[in-house]
Amino acid sequence: MATKKDETNGGTLGRLSKRGEEALTRLVDELGKNERVTEALDRAMSAKGRLDGASRRALGQVGLAAADELRDLRKHIEKLEKRLAKLEAASKDKSAGAKTAASKATTRSREKKTTEGTASPAQGRAVGGGTGRGSASGGTPS
Repeated sequence: MATKKDETNGGTLGRLSKRGEEALTRLVDELGKNERVTEALDRAMSAKGRLDGASRRALGQVGLAAADELRDLRKHIEKLEKRLAKLEAASKDKSAGAKTAASKATTRSREKKTTEGTASPAQGRAVGGGTGRGSASGGTPS
């Protein structure tokens, strides 16, 4: 029962919409044929163009950018930010790899010194070893 009501409303709405579009099309056609209306529209569009140019020049003299220029600048900044983020990520990956190799070498040298009995715990670490992260590296051997 509700579906019949929806179909009827959709049909009525569709018919009204179609009639409205047809009426609007006829009105625009009639206005387009009227010479006075077309001349008025031409003058209005010309005036808008002159106003846009004058406002752009005024903004430039004050040192402000127009809205479309700001939009272009924002797009350019977004592209540069994405590019910078990629470069920073690549830089971090490279430095992380170098730090990992350096920390392995440092750990090996500490282990060697510890077995010789001359090493003290690394600065910031307690005697007994450990990093506080559940790792057994560093400090005295078990």
